[in-house]
Amino acid sequence: MQINSCTRLCCLIGHPVKHSVSPQMHNAAFKELGLNCIYLVFDVLEEMLREAVDGLRSLRILGFNVTIPHKIRIIKFLDELDNSAKLVKAVNTVVQRNGELIGYNTDLYGIEQVLREVDELNCGLGLIIGAGGAGRASAIALTNLGFSEIIIANRTFKRASNLAKQIRELGFSAKPILLTDLSRYASSANLIINATPLGMAPNLISETPLKRDHIKRGSVVLDLVYNPLRTKLLIEAEKAGAYTISGLKVLVAQGARSFKLWTGIDPPIGTMYSAALKALRGEKT
Repeated sequence: MQINSCTRLCCLIGHPVKHSVSPQMHNAAFKELGLNCIYLVFDVLEEMLREAVDGLRSLRILGFNVTIPHKIRIIKFLDELDNSAKLVKAVNTVVQRNGELIGYNTDLYGIEQVLREVDELNCGLGLIIGAGGAGRASAIALTNLGFSEIIIANRTFKRASNLAKQIRELGFSAKPILLTDLSRYASSANLIINATPLGMAPNLISETPLKRDHIKRGSVVLDLVYNPLRTKLLIEAEKAGAYTISGLKVLVAQGARSFKLWTGIDPPIGTMYSAALKALRGEKT
């Protein structure tokens, strides 16, 4: 890649971001397509979010991704929201267009796309762990897939209750619960989605929201954490006889959607997946 004065910038902002493989994924796609673009990662503390967004705006970058813990708070610093972001009430992708910053939610696309590929999926009871930005996207994805009942578990009941209310307003059954009650409901769920950082490298890698005894055989378990590739939750789910999905598939699907929004070009998805997988394994891309 030849970096020069015409190179366009894309990036990820969040905290922490040291674990991210998005640079390898996007830069591999830029390279294959011969695009003069580069993708970087910036660790942005919550109290510095406004300054970071203003700086990215002044640099007139193509766009950027947003991850924990900024997906909801960033909304007030943007000029416009796409329908996906309005529905989810969270942003994970921003496009700079004519000096304005437009927020999108490609997590919604990625989660729904990955789940539509699962033959084993029974759209009965869906359990979502977490009610932040990723949890919101997961809940909306389940309504699009036609789940008959959705349970939302969160550390604070108020946030789970607010999301459940939004889902009910869309005409679906939704119940909020606390994380402390999670095991009571998990054993009946056809689909479990972990939308929290539990299990994420490096600090939470030994944690899991559920053990094997609380996961139904034949259910589907999707962990949106992708580093490590096999989280402790997925290992427990495999022992329980569940069908497991790594968050890496969602990362690539939502990343491909972001790429298209920034460049107007369909990216090489296979290349993106391969680059991300190699990065997770510590291999050179």
